[in-house]
Amino acid sequence: MFRPWRNLFPAEIALCGVEYPGRGTRMSEPTVDRIETLASEFADALTEAPPGPYALFGHSMGALVAFEASHQLATRGAPLPILMVASGHGAASLPRASAAVHDAPDPKFLARLRELNATSAEILAMPDLLELMMPILRSDFRAAETYAPPRRPKLEVPIAAYGGLADADVGRDQLVAWKNETTGGCIVRMFPGDHFFLRSAAVRVVTMLVRDLTEALRIPPVRLSITDSS
Repeated sequence: MFRPWRNLFPAEIALCGVEYPGRGTRMSEPTVDRIETLASEFADALTEAPPGPYALFGHSMGALVAFEASHQLATRGAPLPILMVASGHGAASLPRASAAVHDAPDPKFLARLRELNATSAEILAMPDLLELMMPILRSDFRAAETYAPPRRPKLEVPIAAYGGLADADVGRDQLVAWKNETTGGCIVRMFPGDHFFLRSAAVRVVTMLVRDLTEALRIPPVRLSITDSS
């Protein structure tokens, strides 16, 4: 999903993808079904990265990983991101808007995947490939659906919340609620498309992201601003 972005970013911004255990080049590793564990590994990697300003972008479950990693970095006293972008997910402390499906029977779980447009029709029509993917998908859903952030001080990191105008699960109100997770200010931006608006509106998303990164480098946001970029 993010690979095409490399051709959209200006040269001075490096795009670094995060690969979770159990997929891609890490396919031989067991999957991880805890946001806290994924975030801890991610925070470890960030503390070993070259110094300099950086931002975190997490979509759907990735928004929770970025949020938890930011908290873990704050606890360690490590340099924090200049901006955290929570894409396609409501504020971490909000109650779930839909019933958990990570342990649901296969037909119900597959129906949820189709509802979210989360998995291509080609994969859903290939039993052998689907059998390979199901444990990974269930692990991701279990991680997101069982995450319960503890009470702790708010982040001191600006948050930009991105959402799709046609996302049936994550609406503007859930995105606005990210303002309650930080003292650093929150910007909400809406784009045409469903839960995976990152595909359908990639150019618009990256254009706005570059603008938000530039602003975060120049003057960190200190207010809540609701912006409709549709």
